[in-house]
Amino acid sequence: MNAWTYRGIACCVVLASAACGPARAPSTPAPAPVTFPPLTPAPIPPASPKLPPVPEVRGPLQITVAYPRPEQLLTVRDSNFIFGSVGTGDAALRINGVAVPVWPNGAFMGWLPVPPDSAPRYELLASSGAERARLILPVRIPPVPDTTHRVKLPGDTVQPVPSPDTLIPVPANVYVTLGAPTSTVDDTDRVTIARPAPGNGQEYKWFLFPGTVVKITGAMKASGDDFVHIQLDSIQDAWVLRSELRPQNISAAAPGGFVGDSTAPVRQVGTVRIEPGPEWIDVVIPMTGSPPPYLVEETDRSLSLLLYGVTGAPVISAMPAPPDSYFNSISSTPEPSRVRYAINLERAPYGYLALWQNGALTFRVRRPPRIADATSPLRGLTITVDPGHPPAGATGPTGLYEGDAVLQVGLKVRDLLTQRGVNVVITRTGPEPVDLGLRPIISRRANAHAFVSIHLNAFPDGVNPFVNNGSLTLYFWPHSIPLGVATQAALLAELGLRDNGTKFQNLAVARGTWMPSILTEGAFVIMPDQEAALRTPTYQDAYATAIVRGLEAYFASLANKP
Repeated sequence: MNAWTYRGIACCVVLASAACGPARAPSTPAPAPVTFPPLTPAPIPPASPKLPPVPEVRGPLQITVAYPRPEQLLTVRDSNFIFGSVGTGDAALRINGVAVPVWPNGAFMGWLPVPPDSAPRYELLASSGAERARLILPVRIPPVPDTTHRVKLPGDTVQPVPSPDTLIPVPANVYVTLGAPTSTVDDTDRVTIARPAPGNGQEYKWFLFPGTVVKITGAMKASGDDFVHIQLDSIQDAWVLRSELRPQNISAAAPGGFVGDSTAPVRQVGTVRIEPGPEWIDVVIPMTGSPPPYLVEETDRSLSLLLYGVTGAPVISAMPAPPDSYFNSISSTPEPSRVRYAINLERAPYGYLALWQNGALTFRVRRPPRIADATSPLRGLTITVDPGHPPAGATGPTGLYEGDAVLQVGLKVRDLLTQRGVNVVITRTGPEPVDLGLRPIISRRANAHAFVSIHLNAFPDGVNPFVNNGSLTLYFWPHSIPLGVATQAALLAELGLRDNGTKFQNLAVARGTWMPSILTEGAFVIMPDQEAALRTPTYQDAYATAIVRGLEAYFASLANKP
């Protein structure tokens, strides 16, 4: 999905049979001819019977490489893939001496040893009848890992993580405000993300309100970004990007580079109220001072809300009055600098939203929709369809761009849902780019009941595409897992590819909490047979049908429940 954001094409050199020409002077030697060894077509791996046949293409022999691009720095040193097209399906291809399969439409995919440091290039030789073609593709090879100095060992062969710089401590008590105006807007989905450690690839664990005041204790550069070390309370620390601080808290003249209040904020918790409504239940927690740092965790029938840096929280154990069919009870466990609220439910969590308004933290627990008819479970619901990309996105061997293919699938999903009486919100209907962070905000503002982002997959360097491709469904929050599992089962049934599972991933588009949100990676656009299938209306229909059937299965499971 994210590995290739370009459409690199390398020029080729076509070699023809020798032709008559003027005699050369004896003093001008003729160029040495390029010797072509006999080329034998490599066998094509077997395809899923649900894939439509790859169409036969017969055209001029011409080598183009979609990946890697010329002079690209590879990120592995052992084996990697190379793919593109030779223009005709009756060609044989050899890359660095290895026979590579060519599909009937001329697309190829090779899994080869990475070229040696002494010859950092791929040599592609192709033949079709009397035609011959040769291409030299130079690449750059990563340096040999330094095994002498432990700190220089790469932590990830796909995305090596640079060693962080030394922590620069802040010598005094400095309390700063999170939520820089340049990085947040007045919207409940715009938050400051905090993580347990500095650097890219770390878990996104806390989602803090703009205006939250925290103590800063140090700064560090990691993964090329500037991070600051903060304390959520006297026990828990975290890391945020330096750019998330208010400008008035940054000063090159101050010790450590930061200025702020010298005293901790006082947050006194008041009496908690339960305010039930027809679509949600509000847990209102009044308090003095700035918004508190908080953490939400889920179990199969409860939500845990942990507030940091607060005092005076009373012990509560309350039931709604009158009794509620979904909201069971709430209890609290105060500690010296924090309080944990356990919100117990009669069923699994469906969605929630944390709001800071009028001097109170309102934790809004969303009720699942009432599904009266399991045979038509989607009627009357609002569902967001998000055709992934642009910007970015992967490109297949013959140039099929992910963003174009999933748009066609998304439009088909829209039409199928509309036929079932669904109010469809679609994030784009054309090639224009849509900001990643805006997509889930569009869905929440529409009060959608589910969000599905549609994508096609690609691999990072070093992963064998022949043995690892398949269908995959991703989620971020646990309450999205049931929708993900139902959709993954439908993808396998309709698309017929390998089961790559339903898995957690740190996805911007799936981080909305108000509804179940998933991202589907139905097929691999970089695999020649799957790219060819995705060009056909038949396979686009199959992908769209799978998404709709997954939604139907999930919401049917909610039918006849209180």
